[in-house]
This record gives sequence, structure tokens and C-alpha cells, in this order.
Amino acid sequence: MLLLTATAIGFCAGLMRSAFAVALSAMLVVLTFAAASILSDGPWIFGNLLIAILGYNLGIINLLAGMVLIDRLRSA
Repeated sequence: MLLLTATAIGFCAGLMRSAFAVALSAMLVVLTFAAASILSDGPWIFGNLLIAILGYNLGIINLLAGMVLIDRLRSA
């Protein structure tokens, strides 16, 4: 679920076509993890942060791949 949510955030941030929006979304993912880790009683699990970052990047990559595919299909 974490990977899917992060992928959706990356996809939506990329749809805004703003470098500021992409960078702000990435920073908010990390800040949210930090806030959740500080407020929780359990140990910090950095594997979840890694999954979120990979999912975020996967969302942006999927958006770019889709845009390239659509452009190639229009040209043909």
C-alpha cells in the first residue's frame, strides 16, 4: 500500500509539470516519514522510507514513459 500511495503521489506531482511541485512533494514525503517516526514509540524503519522514495520515483518514471508512448503513437 505504501508503494502504491507513493507512486500515485509521484504521478500526480509530475502531472503538475512544475519542478517546484515535484521537489516539494518529495520533501513532504521525507518530512512525513520523519514526523511519523519521531511521534511513534517503535523503532525507525528506514526500509519504509526507501519504499516510499522508490515508489515516488516510479510514479514520475511511469508518467514520463506514458507521455513518450503517447507522443510516439500520435506521430505514427
